[in-house]
Amino acid sequence: MHLLEDLRYGARTLLKNPGFTAIAVTALALGIGVNATVFTLANAVLFRNLPFDDSDKILYVQGRNDARDRPTGISLPDLRDFRGTVKAFSGMAGGTQQSANVSDGNGLPDRYSGYQMTANGFSLIGQKPMLGRDFLPEDEKPGSTPVAILSHRMWQDRYGSDPAILGRSIRVNEVPTTVIGVMPTGIRFPTDIDFWMPFVATVQAERRDSRYLLVFGRLAERSTLRAAQTEMTTVARRLATEYPQTNKDVSVRVNNFTDQFNGGNIGMIFSALLGAVGFVLLIACANVANMLLARAVGRTREISIRAALGASRWRVIRQLLVESLLLSTAGGVIGYFIAAWGVPTFDRIVTPLGKPGFIQFTMDYRVFAYFAAITIGTGILFGLAPALRLSKLDVNTALKEGGRGSSGAGRGKYLAGFLVVTEMALAVVLLAGAGLMIRSFLNIYRAQVGVNSADVLTMRINLPEAKYAKTDQRIAFYDRLATRLAAIPGVQTASILSELPSQGSNNVALEVEGSAPIEERARPTAGSLVVDQNYFQVMQAPILRGRDLTASDGVAGTPVAIVNQRFLDKYFNGQDAIGKRFRTFDQNVAQPWLTVVGVAPDIRQNTTTPEPEPLFYVPLRQEPRRWMTIALRAKVPPATLGSAARKEVQAVDENLPVFELRTLEEQIGRQTWPYRVFGGMFAIFAAVALGLASMGLYAVIAHSVSQRTQEIGVRVALGASSGTILRMVFGQGMRQLAIGLAVGLAAAIGVTRVLQGILVQVSPSDPTTLILVTLVLSAAAMLGCAIPARRAIRVDPVEALRHE
Repeated sequence: MHLLEDLRYGARTLLKNPGFTAIAVTALALGIGVNATVFTLANAVLFRNLPFDDSDKILYVQGRNDARDRPTGISLPDLRDFRGTVKAFSGMAGGTQQSANVSDGNGLPDRYSGYQMTANGFSLIGQKPMLGRDFLPEDEKPGSTPVAILSHRMWQDRYGSDPAILGRSIRVNEVPTTVIGVMPTGIRFPTDIDFWMPFVATVQAERRDSRYLLVFGRLAERSTLRAAQTEMTTVARRLATEYPQTNKDVSVRVNNFTDQFNGGNIGMIFSALLGAVGFVLLIACANVANMLLARAVGRTREISIRAALGASRWRVIRQLLVESLLLSTAGGVIGYFIAAWGVPTFDRIVTPLGKPGFIQFTMDYRVFAYFAAITIGTGILFGLAPALRLSKLDVNTALKEGGRGSSGAGRGKYLAGFLVVTEMALAVVLLAGAGLMIRSFLNIYRAQVGVNSADVLTMRINLPEAKYAKTDQRIAFYDRLATRLAAIPGVQTASILSELPSQGSNNVALEVEGSAPIEERARPTAGSLVVDQNYFQVMQAPILRGRDLTASDGVAGTPVAIVNQRFLDKYFNGQDAIGKRFRTFDQNVAQPWLTVVGVAPDIRQNTTTPEPEPLFYVPLRQEPRRWMTIALRAKVPPATLGSAARKEVQAVDENLPVFELRTLEEQIGRQTWPYRVFGGMFAIFAAVALGLASMGLYAVIAHSVSQRTQEIGVRVALGASSGTILRMVFGQGMRQLAIGLAVGLAAAIGVTRVLQGILVQVSPSDPTTLILVTLVLSAAAMLGCAIPARRAIRVDPVEALRHE
């Protein structure tokens, strides 16, 4: 009953002050809204597991080469040893992702994400096909009929949910394969898979040093991740002793889903975002708390009368907290709509840029629990200090003062100043983080790729092993395709290459002729790319010295290569390298010597490194890979050539799909989208924090000026100049700013170190960023002081003294 009365009274009180209520609710809505939005995103990435029962019991095992400090897969023989020894898992399975070309006379051939796994995979995770059957042990035996199970999405999109798909033969990488089942909606285990096939062991797979399986297992009853890790480590050490040639320096890591698939920089980014919006919410709370403290001065008489009439201290605190909770609830309601708009907006932005399909940004029970917690928690957080302050009023003194509030003002002065300093410090940390992310994006954006990316259309192809196993078959295909592509109307030059600029390269160990022999793990490395004779023309990056590749390079005679300027500087000391030789190593086996015939400009294959990496280019005929890229320099808008290029590919091979059909500018842009998107989000949060902090300082200074009206009037009457009054008002604000900056800069230097792994060519303690943050916050603070200062110098001493 009393609570209902408190609610009614609190609502009437807030409605009587619409300006105060609107500002407070807006600040809270921004803080709660951005928190709910980011937590929804982080929940999908950091906390949510796979969409089936007991998916948290499925753990993932990854190998690691400790000598090279890099992750590896698990070999099939090692998996068998783990299965037979480790008791922490009730079962273990393994698989490897292998995208494939699918053709079937049911429309154009297309590229799908496939997964080959041991026959016990689905039974281990507790999932059954909704149509058809699961894999059987005989399906993974060599020589068995190839079979496949489709995801619900592939069955729906490509085959129109036709139940007659069971028993139908489709071609997977040119191999006839029988569809035996369809999985339920949402099952795309382990991540974004379109179809599954049984893992059939080859001679290569039976080698203990052939490590490419991802192993997953179901925890046994009453077992834990730690117990599984301990037992797996013990077995891995035993294998290293028994098989030193293949298992030396090989360890294993047992991970949950988040660490396996969403760890590293992804987890760091979302954790940083959660921290950023947490700061925004704290600033909003401090802001509203300051507003309540200022408002409390005018309510001292009201609270004193309630106390004089018998209201206990708890009764007063409860009333004031109810009002605070009404504010936070109103802010929460609006914040919910902010989140309901922000989450799908973010999803629409990142989905075309490459967001994994297994990440679904939806509001589940965990999000609503968090939303309720911060809504209630903020109401208590910002309301408790003002409530405790007012509940301690001296009733006699307050009633004698006649409601002028000087007593309340004195009590809240230092707390208000502390809250402003806190807001400033939090804003500094948030602005510093946003500045570092934005500088990282600008560093990537300004990095010169080294090519003219305009008017270039690109696409990817993958020649099936079954049809193009031999080198001469691939060369013949590429020769026919290059001729047809060059003849398309509107194409200026066509090139076939392995990786586009900004999309990485094949890193290999090498040895320069005449250098001292180096042991395997210490050999220098460089990026390797396969290109044809038209590559540098398409990219409009002419050869600096020597000659370009020709159509005859790689057919016969001496193997050749073109190196970039960075390779020349690093491995030939900047001297003329034409005619000199180097060779690469494949699993410690030396390959034929390559003769340098030309030096190319530095084209960036990795835009996140401070300098271009050393690269070398070998002719397409010398190393015709199955995975290749087509690049067409166009005389017309490049997007208009997509259909014609696809037709020419299928004129050479009707079952070969074309995928990732985009302009080169789009391809390069996709490499930087995380910095654009997340840098933009940090900037938005920092702008909100800056605005809230400035508002907080303005509210405190404005309230101070109103409380000191008589003092200012007396000063003016005694001859104080406008400059003196301005210095007095600005001095108060600048003192609080200075303390906030000092605390905030010290905190920023420490806190922003967590971003080090995702920053590009900028230090967490970058002085330029910190100086800019100081200047921006100082300007905002001065703006917050300017209006109260202007009001102060306009005080009429006669009116001020008459009013008092």
